Amino acid sequence: MKKTQRLKLQPLDSLRRRFLQSTAYSAISVGLSPLVLANEGTEQMADSRPSPLGVDPRPEQMLRHLRQANIVAQKAMDSGHHPFGAILVAADNETVLMQQGNLSSVEHAESTLAQRAAKQYSAEELWGMTLYSTAEPCVMCAGTQYWANIGRLVYGISERQLLDLTGNHSENPTLDVPSRYVFDRGQKAIKVWGPIDAVAEEIAALHINFWK
Repeated sequence: MKKTQRLKLQPLDSLRRRFLQSTAYSAISVGLSPLVLANEGTEQMADSRPSPLGVDPRPEQMLRHLRQANIVAQKAMDSGHHPFGAILVAADNETVLMQQGNLSSVEHAESTLAQRAAKQYSAEELWGMTLYSTAEPCVMCAGTQYWANIGRLVYGISERQLLDLTGNHSENPTLDVPSRYVFDRGQKAIKVWGPIDAVAEEIAALHINFWK
């Protein structure tokens, strides 16, 4: 993919420091564990909406699958695309059914995966599955997950943290809109976990090098 001219951003040490500061702030302000900054958004509407069936993933499963998604992101970057990766995990919280890297500014990893999944699996099957994404899905991707009927989402770094990494970049004018905001306005209660501090720095490492 041919790269457009990039804007000058801050030095890498400064970017890394800002990212780590924003991660620490999110953990303190939300008041959740340093491993999982979870589900406060989707629980606000206590809640007559249908929730996904089955068992939620355990923390160690979340970490393992997010690291697998980050390998997908690395492969996407190596192929000339932006460093985003997503995987779809079955209702057993173990079996990886699909993986997808970023393809273009309108073919994001999450939305492309959700569209593929909707063609291969029934809405009932997808409702018990989990989408893992290295970065929080944008409005387009969250909407595609909603319509595909994938019942759970786990992401590594937030849209706000991504924006801190990319800055005002011509190739990725990131939307600062939480996926929970999108889901909370729907008629079904998609479960959300993220950002996940334990993998945040290793996911961010791809972006710190890429957007410089």
